[in-house]
Amino acid sequence: MAIEKINTNLAGLPPPWLKRAESGGVQTPTETAIRKMLGEPLPRVVDPASLPPEIANLFAQFGVLRRIQKKLSMLSRKPGGAVIPAKGTIACVDDDDNIYMGVEFLESHAQDEALLAGIMAHEWGHIVSDLPRDADWSHLSWDDLHAMRREEESYADAYSGRMLYRMGYAVTRFAGFLEDLSKFEKRLQTHKYYNPRLRAEIVRQAFAAEMRHADSARKLFPGLPSNSTLLGVG
Repeated sequence: MAIEKINTNLAGLPPPWLKRAESGGVQTPTETAIRKMLGEPLPRVVDPASLPPEIANLFAQFGVLRRIQKKLSMLSRKPGGAVIPAKGTIACVDDDDNIYMGVEFLESHAQDEALLAGIMAHEWGHIVSDLPRDADWSHLSWDDLHAMRREEESYADAYSGRMLYRMGYAVTRFAGFLEDLSKFEKRLQTHKYYNPRLRAEIVRQAFAAEMRHADSARKLFPGLPSNSTLLGVG
């Protein structure tokens, strides 16, 4: 069964966010400013041939990143785009569903497959999101736009938690990585995300919700194999 966008009520997330701005005295954001706030500037792409072998191997046909991508594609029924090495990012996704993975980040975490799976699953949450990519958001205030971005990111976090369970990875590495960001919370303070501790809890709760769902399904259908077994990671 394909996973569609996560219902916030299932993971105890904030209520639906998309509402019109109240009229009167509200400065209308420009289209350029809105796109910059909602999205991320594309990072600088790195030539794979320039990468050290241990990093280049992650992007190879049978490398870890490609293996994670195949699992996400199969479970979501979304093909996704390419997985591209880049500078100056942890990870991000573009309008063509290409995922950019930060080379500096990979140099520190290349051996941590569960963490890489969580990072990629979060970006995949944006790929399957039903947030319109070319919508006109000019009727929203800045507060509404920031709320929309935070909620979109919380959807992606919840999606990653569920997909981590379905792919057969532990949730602890990605949730712990998010919690570690709290050390830099003041420096990283932004309107785009909820605080790191809340993000980590969203991931854990979504993982637990998917586990409960799977346990209930196996009680109803005892012969049902787990998704991790089907994916060869159980």
